[in-house]
Amino acid sequence: MTKRAAVVNDLSSFGRCSLTAYIAVLSAMGVQTCPLPTAVLSAQSEFERHFCRDLTEDIPRYIQSWSENRERFDCICTGYFAGGKQPGYALELIDKFRKGCTVLVDPVMGDDGKLYPAYDGEARKKMKRLVDAADIITPNLTELCLLADEDYFSLISKSSGVSCLEAVEKIAKRFSKNRGVIVTGIQIGDEICNLAVQNEDTKLIRRRKIGERFSGTGDLFSAAVCGCIMNGKSIWEAAETAADFISASVADTINEPHDPLYGVNFEKNLHKLTEVK
Repeated sequence: MTKRAAVVNDLSSFGRCSLTAYIAVLSAMGVQTCPLPTAVLSAQSEFERHFCRDLTEDIPRYIQSWSENRERFDCICTGYFAGGKQPGYALELIDKFRKGCTVLVDPVMGDDGKLYPAYDGEARKKMKRLVDAADIITPNLTELCLLADEDYFSLISKSSGVSCLEAVEKIAKRFSKNRGVIVTGIQIGDEICNLAVQNEDTKLIRRRKIGERFSGTGDLFSAAVCGCIMNGKSIWEAAETAADFISASVADTINEPHDPLYGVNFEKNLHKLTEVK
């Protein structure tokens, strides 16, 4: 039977991110995507001009309808929340459909040391509760620091890449008991590193940094991790596969005229994920 993933995230028409990324990636990996949109945007929020419709009031209706229809899921994935109530609704979804289900939380809260505007103190508390309910989390370095109440700028100012990675590993292990943690987008010199941690085991995935920062790569990474886990792969295999997929997509993109706001040419590289069995 085809596996199902309920994906709680926004839908942006431009930017190759969020639900657009998840639906394509999971479909390529043989997983049925059941989207629960948190917002609908004409373009991802970094575009100077974009329209956003907050769908907070609709989320409980999705949960009620799915419950009444006695739906079941093999995985629940969460990403961007458009308002402070939404992480709480995601917790309700997990409570109702948790049985036999893997929960992957991408705690989308900020980047480059800055918190997104939607995350006031109450929303951050709810996100921490959501992380506590997860089997796998995929924070970037900013989000790891926000979850752990650590100073991002002090962390990245470590005198060497080794000391920075050691500090990141120490923080990540605070969240890794009986849970997989993949910290994404750690820049050390001319490399982009992803640190996978589970219990006391760790694995560092290094890839050469190419190009600039693109929209949607975090969503594509977490979607590929989800697809791998649904196909029986370990967290280590999932992190390697996702890193390879992102690297190939970025390499393809920078070979032609591009705007990083529009994301990467992942469509040309989906075939790499169809081979994951």
